[in-house]
Amino acid sequence: MDKRTIFALIALTVVLIGVNRWFDYMDQGRIQEWNAQQVVKKSQKKKLLEKEIEQRSVQTSELPLVAIYKDPQGTEFITEGVLAGNSILSLAWESELPETVYVKSEEYSSVKPATRQFKGHNGKAPVIYTLGKDEPMPSVDLPDFGQYTLQLVSPLPRPSSQRFEILVGDYTDGHFNLLQGQLDKLEKDLQTEHPMEPRILHSSIALFKTEKGYLPVAIYDAETKSLIDLEDYEGMEKFLSKPEKKADVPVEQKGEEKFYVLENAFQQLVFSNHGGALVEINLPFRDKNNQSSVVREIEFDREMIERAPYNAYFPARPYYLPGKEKGEFEEQKQGKLGGYYPLIRRDLIENAQGKIDRIPPRLYALNIVSEYPEVAELIYEVKQFDDNTLVFEARQGHRIITKTYSLAPEDKGAPYTLDLTIKVEGDSRGLWLNSGVPEAEWISGGAAPSLKYRITRNQKPEVNPIDLPSDATTMTTVTPDWICNSNGFFGMIMDPLDEVGAGLRAQYVSGATAPSRLLDLESINSNFTAKNLPGYQVLLPLKPTPGTMKFRFFAGPFSDGILKQVDSFYTNAETGYTPDYIACQTFHGWFSFISEPFAKFLFILMNFFHRLTGSWGFSIILLTVALRIMMYPLNAWSSKSMIMMQKVAPEVTAIQEKYKKDPKKAQTEIMNLYRERGVNPLTGCLPMLIQMPFLIGMFDLLKSTFELRGASFIPGWIDDLAAPDVLFSWTTPIFFIGNQFHLLPILLGLVMFVQQRYMSTTPTDAAQMNDQQRQQRAMGNMMTVVFTVMFYNFPSGLNIYWLSSMVLGILQQWWTQKQLSKKLPETKKT
Repeated sequence: MDKRTIFALIALTVVLIGVNRWFDYMDQGRIQEWNAQQVVKKSQKKKLLEKEIEQRSVQTSELPLVAIYKDPQGTEFITEGVLAGNSILSLAWESELPETVYVKSEEYSSVKPATRQFKGHNGKAPVIYTLGKDEPMPSVDLPDFGQYTLQLVSPLPRPSSQRFEILVGDYTDGHFNLLQGQLDKLEKDLQTEHPMEPRILHSSIALFKTEKGYLPVAIYDAETKSLIDLEDYEGMEKFLSKPEKKADVPVEQKGEEKFYVLENAFQQLVFSNHGGALVEINLPFRDKNNQSSVVREIEFDREMIERAPYNAYFPARPYYLPGKEKGEFEEQKQGKLGGYYPLIRRDLIENAQGKIDRIPPRLYALNIVSEYPEVAELIYEVKQFDDNTLVFEARQGHRIITKTYSLAPEDKGAPYTLDLTIKVEGDSRGLWLNSGVPEAEWISGGAAPSLKYRITRNQKPEVNPIDLPSDATTMTTVTPDWICNSNGFFGMIMDPLDEVGAGLRAQYVSGATAPSRLLDLESINSNFTAKNLPGYQVLLPLKPTPGTMKFRFFAGPFSDGILKQVDSFYTNAETGYTPDYIACQTFHGWFSFISEPFAKFLFILMNFFHRLTGSWGFSIILLTVALRIMMYPLNAWSSKSMIMMQKVAPEVTAIQEKYKKDPKKAQTEIMNLYRERGVNPLTGCLPMLIQMPFLIGMFDLLKSTFELRGASFIPGWIDDLAAPDVLFSWTTPIFFIGNQFHLLPILLGLVMFVQQRYMSTTPTDAAQMNDQQRQQRAMGNMMTVVFTVMFYNFPSGLNIYWLSSMVLGILQQWWTQKQLSKKLPETKKT
């Protein structure tokens, strides 16, 4: 073997060893990275498990615990027991148990004797003592299907500083896991440098929540880490009393629908026992007795009382209020006529047929729904009802749902909000929380529903619109911070404060299934039909594991001041959290994606003028003046260019006639003329293009600002700046016009006509006009008619702005023309 071969082999060996070492190094790096990831994942899992244990744990006061003493004086404590009916269940604390013990609890004013009835045959076996009569101890069977929480009471051996320990167990589809045991394992895995021993787990009594409270169902054996049913202990079955299993009763056989009301200065919330949900959200009007509300009465509200009073009662049907004594209800036969705005769609009475179009429970706000229709129609039992709180509970064979509504005090600082806590025990898979269907708002000749959701991406908030679905849209890849369902001026925001399931759903609701109250006013506006007034609902999935979830629910006006007030109240400066509800505001218009920032800027100015004048009508006029002043250089430039173009128009016509057989020569001569006169044809269009975002922003602002809704300018004529003005009305509707005469669009058309006819430099006599000038006049007349028709059903605030802007434009054009006529001869060049 020569030297070259030996050198090659040595080099190859070194390379192979080096490559092997490099791969080993990379493997070690990957292993270390993987181990670090596992530690982080376990740490996150530990935090989630700790949070789950905290959410699924109950207060000691909620459990039926009693202290067991050896003496009738209650001084020699033995152990703890669980009170079930007339019996006390405990775990054997010694081999020889006394025949009689003495028990004490909060229910008893004195220590009571209890006689032993049953004792198991092994250590830490269950033992039953009875108070008075020897009656079987109530118990239940654990369901075979679903996920439930078990509370485990573990009497601690003496001498312990604690008398008992309460642990949490998860029982899913017949399988049991002790959550504290899983937590101990995670803690042990994480303590690599200083390993810790897990806590000593003792045998415990497993308690299951039923409609009669917590009842014992099994014993947790700490040695085998398993549950043992009570009836599996030899001889114990005859000492137990279990209810017979009954089939579910159909909803229609469970009794009538009942309604319960919570109310403050901002909301009248009407809850139904069908679904334990909101069937009405009524917002009181602002008046001399209620200065807190920002909602004003509008013409639709007055028309409803006049034309359909049977649909203008709030609440719509008999209801209950909290009684003076705890647990008592006061029945009210009829609600108040008028005085409220119905935020969500509710039952509609057809007077002529004596028929009621009922909203199905699956569309109630804050109802829990699933693919199984019976979930939305569950009958809930009222567990607590006072001025600020309403607690519902419903039971199915495999789940218990508890819903706690808390209405914040009026002085809390966050108006139009409601807190909801949902606790699901058992199977919680496939459950969704519904927003309800907002009532329709008629804005600029049509309904204006809007759906949005907010997410946090790369630590930055992002608010996205949801396209209005034709059927249903489900997003499974997003976990929204909140979702919003708006009708333009009002809406609902569902804000989960705890972890929920991933995704959201938006669903179309037919106007026939959930009719709008505007259908009662079809005789006024032929567009008020079920087809033209559909609704939409949005839904959030509940987390698929049992536990407690908290939600904040905003249901009110999308007023700039109100939303900012709520945001400010819930903002946490330390964590940087803010709800950002102000992002729910929507500017309606075809080009709102361009005009929105300009509209927000203009609203700041309009709000400033409102503070000065106290009138939204005058603030619109002042805003128009301010906008004209800001745009004066551009407008003057444009006006000057247009006037100069009109001045040279006869000469342009003469050139076109002279060179009509040679268009290229005509074009060259016209451009030479423009240079001689200092005229640029493009300067008339460019300023208009620059102004367009502000003009469109102004349009969108005046169509979308809640503060203008119901705001009066000239009482008796302009009573609502967000709706067309009404000078007078009649009974029989006319096509397009309806049954109301709107004067502002007519005035607007007249001003446009004056502007076209008398502010132009073209001859007033048609005989002296050329063909181009005649075409311009015809086009101007046609535009006058088009704008009058287009603006006829626009909000009066928008008409006031456009009318004011045109008057100011005429004055500016007159002034510019006057100044230019003096200077024009001096600027001519020969």
